[in-house]
Amino acid sequence: MIDLSTATATEALAALRAGTISSAELLEAQLARVEKFNPELNAVVAMDLERARAGARAADEALARGQLLGPLHGLPITIKDLYATEGLVTTSGYVPFKDFVPKKDAAGVAALKKAGAIIYGKTNAPEFGADYQTYNDVYGLCRNPWNTDHTCGGSSGGSAVSLATGMSLLELGGDIGGSIRVPAHYNGVFGHKPTWGAVNRFGEIPVPGTWMHAPVDLVVCGPLGRSVADLTLGLEVLTAAGAGGIPGASLPPASAAASSLKGLRVAILVDDPAAPTDRETKEIIRNIGQQMTSAGAYVEETAPPGPSLKEQNALYHRLLGAAMAPPGMDGVSLSEWKKDDEARHRLVADYSRFFEGFDVLLAPIAPTAAFTHRHEVPFAERTLTVDNEEIAYALHLVWAGLATLPGLPATAVPLTRSAEGLPIGMQIIGPCWADKTTLAVASLVETLNGGFVAPPGY
Repeated sequence: MIDLSTATATEALAALRAGTISSAELLEAQLARVEKFNPELNAVVAMDLERARAGARAADEALARGQLLGPLHGLPITIKDLYATEGLVTTSGYVPFKDFVPKKDAAGVAALKKAGAIIYGKTNAPEFGADYQTYNDVYGLCRNPWNTDHTCGGSSGGSAVSLATGMSLLELGGDIGGSIRVPAHYNGVFGHKPTWGAVNRFGEIPVPGTWMHAPVDLVVCGPLGRSVADLTLGLEVLTAAGAGGIPGASLPPASAAASSLKGLRVAILVDDPAAPTDRETKEIIRNIGQQMTSAGAYVEETAPPGPSLKEQNALYHRLLGAAMAPPGMDGVSLSEWKKDDEARHRLVADYSRFFEGFDVLLAPIAPTAAFTHRHEVPFAERTLTVDNEEIAYALHLVWAGLATLPGLPATAVPLTRSAEGLPIGMQIIGPCWADKTTLAVASLVETLNGGFVAPPGY
């Protein structure tokens, strides 16, 4: 039996193939943890146990015949409740959708199933994914296992909690404003925001009776896990049918420079007036930079490429508002959007030139570690406390937008715990389509900090 308090998906899959645990046993072990931990945490919100158990038995029988169904053969997992899952209620945290049962899977869900994964349940998310806290009027509040008085983040909050506590070993998340990276940071797990367009996100937030086929600006879907190896596997599965909307295409291999810290060119951005960030977070990331320097990397603290971070954030907010505007709502005109899109493409060119001199950029994911629950306060009235100063809640978005606005890949890596015992991570950002490079560098960082650590008591 593997230890679900520490096991990664990669380790669980190795155990399944070696026959030291069956898929049925692994599923029941995860469900036992759901029974034990979920009543307090409220991360897993809907389950399909009959089909999951049947799928686990079928996976075990296939393996006994020598038949491997795919790279995720027999792995029980959960799925964020923003992704359509055939036969399993998908609410997007919205009360009018509380009984919506899709008749087909989102593209990412279908890819995971095709690879042999077994979907046993859905994980909690804020309504339509639009918050850094996970609360909705369908399922209620999801809590952080490191301190249940604190937020688990959003929008992939239930996903990160499920992973941190061993209720699941791999998750499918989405990210437009840090929704993969922030929960990973708050819960001490790993997450990867792919290059925009690299992964098919068809079926995210499906409206009953309709399916959105055109890609939404800025938003991506990607994996969360307990190790970089898990993220790499998850991304390979999600892009198996093609990448960038091109059937049969694949992401380029990692840069040769990312094979070792020696000679790696690393930029660090932690201090900018547009992004108030607590001293502890900045110190922890700078310390990782020092460790990388000691291992032979060239590390330089830098300013962001292109316009000021304040200007980039303003542009990001305008494009974000256009992308997330509800159907029928008056928004920006096409000419206004095209003007902002042109500015975004100039920024992409700025980043392309920037990465001629650096292999990756290290930056915070959020201004602080997880904060206390504030879901009862209206969004516009919320604040965050950074080094004893109150800042606007929306300033969360500055660090998220750093990679989202130019469509860059970013891998979230847990680093250590704060003085309060809460996880603190960072994001590793790379050039467009260099997803495997950011993952490779994340693996190097993982060797420096020891990787995943379970919350106390889990």
